[in-house]
Amino acid sequence: MNRLLLKQQLTQFFNEDIGLGDRSAAALGQTRTEAVITAKQDGCFYGREVLIEGASLLGLEVLYVLHDGSRVQSGTEAARLSGPCDSLLSGERVLLNLVQRLSGTASLTRKAADLLEGTGVRITDTRKTTPGLRMLEKDAVRAGGGASHRGGLDEACMIKENHIAAAGSITRAVEAVRRTAGPLTAVEIEVETEKELHEAIQCRPHAIMLDDCTNDEAMRWAALIPDGILVERSGSITLDTLRGAAVPGIDFISMGALTHSAPALDMSMRLAVKETVQ
Repeated sequence: MNRLLLKQQLTQFFNEDIGLGDRSAAALGQTRTEAVITAKQDGCFYGREVLIEGASLLGLEVLYVLHDGSRVQSGTEAARLSGPCDSLLSGERVLLNLVQRLSGTASLTRKAADLLEGTGVRITDTRKTTPGLRMLEKDAVRAGGGASHRGGLDEACMIKENHIAAAGSITRAVEAVRRTAGPLTAVEIEVETEKELHEAIQCRPHAIMLDDCTNDEAMRWAALIPDGILVERSGSITLDTLRGAAVPGIDFISMGALTHSAPALDMSMRLAVKETVQ
């Protein structure tokens, strides 16, 4: 977690919502207040650093907050904040939006990780993240028991169908990448047919992705891949089909849905007025 980036993002998010000032909360003044954030659904909590850094920017105190990855049930108190009523209300929507959305990602990942338990296969995310929220969404995946795929295009070279088409072949694409990216950069190749798989194996990449194949194809193709090359499976895999997709030879399964389709975990924030500051 890059705390400096998190502070910058939260400052931007608060500025977007508050603008020149919260007209609704300004009339309430500096009444000292506690706010309780409560889960209204079962799931997996994520947002500890968001609440800590967000509270600091707003001049609030965090009295209590769950650790990321904690399982929650409906009614679980996830966090308790304290401070001026106007500051709590001004920051409420931004903080709740982030925590609910990210807890949804952590919850969906937790379901996927639980389904894969005992298979030796790990669940991972993709780059199908919300622009501006990638750092947090990928951290929420890790909190939910998943592994994070490459953080960005600069972290590893992934040769997909369009790269292959542009270069003319898998071999040419790999050669071009290794000339420009350097010998320490990991290379992964996406394949869709057994013919492509054999060519990819000859290139000795760090990893091979089996894309949109059947379970029988995945099992057969994975058996052809030598030790030392990681095997990823991706494409059209849902929670309902995830366990069956974890065939022998697969190291990890990536699901874009973890970040682009996770429903928010319903949570609420309620205030309890303590005293009025004169």
